[in-house]
Amino acid sequence: MGGFADQSDVPDAETLLSNRRRRYLLYCLHLYANPLKLPDIAHQVTVWERPDSPDVCLKTRLKTYMSLYHDHLPKLASADLVRYEQDEDMVELGPGVGGITPSLETRLRRDIDDLLGAEGSF
Repeated sequence: MGGFADQSDVPDAETLLSNRRRRYLLYCLHLYANPLKLPDIAHQVTVWERPDSPDVCLKTRLKTYMSLYHDHLPKLASADLVRYEQDEDMVELGPGVGGITPSLETRLRRDIDDLLGAEGSF
């Protein structure tokens, strides 16, 4: 049976989406075909976070990757918003994402100009 072992430990959608990096990870999965490799997500998140830096260096992407892997994926996975396959380093939307899709899309509409601007800076 689905669900959480202890839902009291799982943050609500607004708390999860309030973090920009988690939100950007979910945007990647929402906007692009998924599953996606975590290094590809880390690259895209880095581009979106650093629109003023045309050189998205390996070191910066690695820091983003490590942050996603250690800090953000576990929270999103515990809320059933993503699934992570460690052997393949693949991430996909989880079964619980339907419950936050309206909130995610609302935030995406607010952020889209900034994201597109970051894309256009390269």
